[in-house]
Amino acid sequence: MEPWIITAGTPSHDSLRHNYFEASLKRCEPVSWIHYQRPSGSNPRGDFGCGDWLEVMKWKIRCVINSLRIVPEEACVVVSDLDIVWMPGAFQELNEASKRGIYAMCEDEQARLNAGLIVGRNTPEYRWLFSQCLAYMSSNPGKHDQDALRAVGDGNVGTLPPAFANTKTQRLTPIPKVLCFHAICTMADEKQSSIEKKEEMLRGWLTGVSHTS
Repeated sequence: MEPWIITAGTPSHDSLRHNYFEASLKRCEPVSWIHYQRPSGSNPRGDFGCGDWLEVMKWKIRCVINSLRIVPEEACVVVSDLDIVWMPGAFQELNEASKRGIYAMCEDEQARLNAGLIVGRNTPEYRWLFSQCLAYMSSNPGKHDQDALRAVGDGNVGTLPPAFANTKTQRLTPIPKVLCFHAICTMADEKQSSIEKKEEMLRGWLTGVSHTS
């Protein structure tokens, strides 16, 4: 059975989804993909923490919960942000990891959980994780999905190896062995939105040849 990917985004994420996320999927092993699109709200640039950003984070978790009701039981499910470039072999590794439990991207050298990539089998335990994350966000104003994952997932969610890389961990894995790259920690400034900065970071991972060297 193919792994399933669940994503959710607003129009500000469209360039990331089409030009990087989807483009990189085409070079990977087959997957089934469910995407939810939300109309643009009060944060048209998609900047971290601005406008209705927190509401979008809760909406994303609700989308995951709804998807898990229709995805086959025990299927491998990858819940992913859209600011990711994938490398061949990533979903084979994620499928194997999901057989052992629930895992999230390792954000940094302190092995903190990153909510931009979560994988597990569609089991009651996996569904419980997302329902509890939503409950945590609803009862703790100002907290986002990553806060919730770290609170709820402590002891229940392991960390993926640093080959599932991000801005903070990419130096821990030789470039040819990186299985995906997640553009985290990009803050907007007067010249560029956070989305534009993410595009700059992702471009080299999509167009470069280092991952096949």
